[in-house]
Amino acid sequence: MNAGTIEGSNYRYYRRMAWQVLRSRYAAEVAAEMDAGVPADEARQRSARAVRGELRALMSELLMHAPVPAVIEFMTAAREWGPNGERLLEQGDVVGTLIESIEPSVPWPGPAPLGREAAEDDAKWLTWVQTWLAAFRSTGPAAAAVAPPMAAPPGPQDSKRRAWVPWTLSAAAVVGTTVVVALTSRE
Repeated sequence: MNAGTIEGSNYRYYRRMAWQVLRSRYAAEVAAEMDAGVPADEARQRSARAVRGELRALMSELLMHAPVPAVIEFMTAAREWGPNGERLLEQGDVVGTLIESIEPSVPWPGPAPLGREAAEDDAKWLTWVQTWLAAFRSTGPAAAAVAPPMAAPPGPQDSKRRAWVPWTLSAAAVVGTTVVVALTSRE
């Protein structure tokens, strides 16, 4: 076995572990919320919000370290993350498949993955997502088909963006992706 293969295996192993720990924390949070009498849907959203920064940071890393075909497959399968990522946390197989494709080196040019604190900030997350989508679309027509352009973020005069803006723009990207996938599958 060569060093590159060992390095890649170790890299994937630690990202798999990070994903499993994140999902376990989420599941424990959901159980605790529900034990406290919180309705299931609200418990899932609150719990996802509690791990949102770590989820975004991990996903920014996975999306940058996966080859384009694996990201296309992921984006086709994981169209809806939920307002706080709860649906993504409940779709472990989709993320697990993405993790199996990643390598320690970044296979295509794009933004650097975010740290947890930066990923927690909605404005920084929105900027990262827009930069990532533009870089991903530029990798070729197949990527452009599953990653439609997002609207430009509000300018500096709207520095007090509402918390829903990043998720609304993400939802718009998801809807656009769904339409493109539906249209291409009819052909």
